[in-house]
Amino acid sequence: MILIISAVHIISVFATFDSHIVNMKIIDKLTTLKISTNELIYASHYYPQDMSHIMQKIDKQLPVPKLFESSWFNTKQINQTNKHLAVQWQAIHKSINAGNFSETDLLLRPFSASLNQLVKQYQILATKKMHLVHLAELISFFLIMLIGITLYLYSQKQIVLPIKQLVKNVKLIKERQFDLEFPQSKNEIGILSQGIEDTSNELHHLISTMQTQVSEQTIALEKAHQTIEFLYSISQQLSTVKLTSPILYNALNALAKQANLEKLCIELNNGTFINSELGCAGIDENMLRIAIIINGKPYGFLNYVLIKGSQEQHGLIESFTGLVARALYQEEYSLQEQKILLMEERGIIARELHDSIAQSLSFLKIQCTLLHRHVNNSAQQEAQQTIGNIEEAVSDAYIQLRSLLSTFRLSVTESNFKEAMVTMIKTLQKQTNALICIRQFETHFYTDASQHIHLLQIVREAIINAIKHAQCERIEVSCIITDQHKVWISVIDDGLGIIDNSEKNNHYGLSIMKQRADELGATLSFNSLSKGTEVKLIFPYKDSILNQGSENV
Repeated sequence: MILIISAVHIISVFATFDSHIVNMKIIDKLTTLKISTNELIYASHYYPQDMSHIMQKIDKQLPVPKLFESSWFNTKQINQTNKHLAVQWQAIHKSINAGNFSETDLLLRPFSASLNQLVKQYQILATKKMHLVHLAELISFFLIMLIGITLYLYSQKQIVLPIKQLVKNVKLIKERQFDLEFPQSKNEIGILSQGIEDTSNELHHLISTMQTQVSEQTIALEKAHQTIEFLYSISQQLSTVKLTSPILYNALNALAKQANLEKLCIELNNGTFINSELGCAGIDENMLRIAIIINGKPYGFLNYVLIKGSQEQHGLIESFTGLVARALYQEEYSLQEQKILLMEERGIIARELHDSIAQSLSFLKIQCTLLHRHVNNSAQQEAQQTIGNIEEAVSDAYIQLRSLLSTFRLSVTESNFKEAMVTMIKTLQKQTNALICIRQFETHFYTDASQHIHLLQIVREAIINAIKHAQCERIEVSCIITDQHKVWISVIDDGLGIIDNSEKNNHYGLSIMKQRADELGATLSFNSLSKGTEVKLIFPYKDSILNQGSENV
């Protein structure tokens, strides 16, 4: 707009000045013409011979240019005066050519007056044009000033203030403040503002996303750290002390709290349930389970129920079951190791007994036989009776020693009671034609090395007695666990029966069986059946019920 006004102003000024210059030239020409007219008047009075020359000079100075009609200036009067001046000059020209100098003098005076009037009119026109130029310049100045003020105010509102706001917003964005108000306009500043606003929003979204991800990763790392600490604590609990029900109970409670579980329990393959303080999950319809297994050997299941709305921590629970499986495996391995060490110790004792006492008893038997041959008359009947008693006592002691050696040499490679029982029955089956079988056998309990050996030896003695004395065709072995947490072990044969008399020959093993039962705190009984005999052992076993305290799992 300023450029347009400036261009119009410049064009008008140049046009006005050009017109003014033309007017000034015309005024100069008229002034020269006026001088020539005065010379012509002077010559008409004093030098008529020069009038022709002066007339020619005036002819060259005429006519005066005609002005264009304008609504701004009154050029019509000037043109009329100019026309009248030309008519007057034609009359003067004719008068001079006719030699009528008196008439010429009369015509020159009005011509000079018209010429003066024309000069004055041109001067007035020039003055008006200058006034118009000044007015145009003044108007242009005010217009330019108004436009300048308008542009200043516009630039302050639409350019300066938005740019300041954008600079301020950029600084605030650097300080991670994104809730900002950006200037809105339809010019380039508005486009720039919209671009910065879009960049700010995208940056805000990216930073918020990153902060969320960092927060989630931090929470995940904290949970992982807590999980590692929890698993390490559980590992320490399960591996540093003897595995008992209270230890598993505390471990289950810790897992339930860590994994947000509603119910939780361990179900072992032998039928034992170890419940947490939240109760057993075995009968819940929402129950989930993970196998407790290590090296391909299963030990049972971990049953659990999640709290509604909570997220399952499968990895944590699976790691926990792995630790429990390893603890059970180590406990089983430790128990087996104890049994093997005990059997090795018993083997050493058996070899020592065989090398010392057994040989001495054999020597005594031989000496009794020789002595019995030397004393062979009726006069020494009392001596023979005494020798017979000694021989019988030595034989009895030898039988007892052989039984003891058999006990010490009993080989047990399996830690599970049922598996050890099956192995022992297979060995005894080779010594008889009677069928030795297992009718019902439950093993929902574990034994230590000493209990394991005592139970196996009692059953072994009962089977051997049935083989030697019952003349049976079938021997059945059973093991039942009652609701009173007692183990009933019975050996039933279909033979003649066994008389409970430890003082009789070949029945020393029955007394040993009773002694072993007493050491176990068990009750041993011999019951006669309609056909055969039942040897029953009632063993008050404390299984893995949690309220029992410190018993082994």
